[in-house]
Amino acid sequence: MTSMWFKRLWDVINYICCYVTVNLGRGVFFSCALLFVVMLLRKLPFFQNCFRRMILWSFFLWLPFTGGLKLFYETRFGVRGFLWWANWNYEHRIIGQAYFLVMAVYGGYLFYQRRKLQRFVKGLDSLTGNVYICENMVTPFTTGLLFPKIIVPVEMVRQYSSEDLKTILLHEKMHIRLGHLWWLFLWDVLRVLFWPNFFLTICMKMLKTDMEEMCDRVTIQKSGKSACDYGMLLLRSIRLLYPLKSGKMPVESVAFAGAGGKNGYRDIKYRIQKIALFSKYRIKDIIAVSAVWFLLIGGGFFGIYENSYARYTELEDVTVFDDTGCHVILQDSERLRQAVTFDEHKVYVDVPEMKDMLEESGSQTEGIYIMFGGFMKQPGVGGCCDMAYAELSELSGEQAEIAYESNMDLLAWIVKMI
Repeated sequence: MTSMWFKRLWDVINYICCYVTVNLGRGVFFSCALLFVVMLLRKLPFFQNCFRRMILWSFFLWLPFTGGLKLFYETRFGVRGFLWWANWNYEHRIIGQAYFLVMAVYGGYLFYQRRKLQRFVKGLDSLTGNVYICENMVTPFTTGLLFPKIIVPVEMVRQYSSEDLKTILLHEKMHIRLGHLWWLFLWDVLRVLFWPNFFLTICMKMLKTDMEEMCDRVTIQKSGKSACDYGMLLLRSIRLLYPLKSGKMPVESVAFAGAGGKNGYRDIKYRIQKIALFSKYRIKDIIAVSAVWFLLIGGGFFGIYENSYARYTELEDVTVFDDTGCHVILQDSERLRQAVTFDEHKVYVDVPEMKDMLEESGSQTEGIYIMFGGFMKQPGVGGCCDMAYAELSELSGEQAEIAYESNMDLLAWIVKMI
């Protein structure tokens, strides 16, 4: 009995891997197309504004929900372009297993990096509130989701005036208020789920660049500093922290003067150029951009929901197989549903009607499997149902009662709800 339960558990795990991989795989194709479109739109004059540009990055939030779109089953493009992916996964379960294995390893690595940074920050001394000082020559940065912390190097605290420190801390606080740490977390989730699209990882640097541009613009306006003074402060910070050389920060953090590596000079040049072009923004313009963002993203989610299959569909179908359980004798029909009814424990068969239908089918089977109820995930994509077996010789009288054990257990419920 135990071995049968473990076998069923293994089958359920394989099914979940297969089902989720099919849907995520479709998202990978979408992510490649969407990335191409976003890169093109970023070049347009309209999206040179950093606030508008963040709208483009928001489109990627749709990706995890695109796998169940009806177009994959109900359009020529979907059937010809993507049906092979589903069939391939159902025929070779190892694909789903491998996909999940890579997700687990990649996600585990990113989680380890976050935990490593948390342990590092936990050992620092507090300067004030959520601001901590570090003996290492690191650029000021912010990390943490629920309880964000700002880390500044002790050398900067010693050498900088209180006004300059206030500006640097304001920059980091703006990262928190603008939700950039959550954006980076969500991007981590996306690149783990859709890991075959390695461009999502490559483009993370571009996402951070846009965040820094937005944060610089907000900080300049909030601080009251001139763009020139702010740019000089940034350059002085880079010069102070230059011995660090690499400037590489953890992926889950955002930094005031995070620039380094072989492209460090080019990145700083771009950022300084943007600061030099600073112009004040109006609050009503930000409200308008936020309204457009809400309408576009909300409308996208609504459109995906309206044009996708439900998480599951309850089935009322009744199908009769021969005694091998492999060949269908009677397809689902209104007549068959009237002849076969069921509750949680028994199947009730109208014997005369069933025998008439079997005779009309020309079947010579000695017994029948009756499949009924259950649910379906997507067209042609498994689910679960119940089945009862009866010997024809035992079907007598006007109505026969066949006891059965339902398959709708905890494992089936888990499959149903994913």
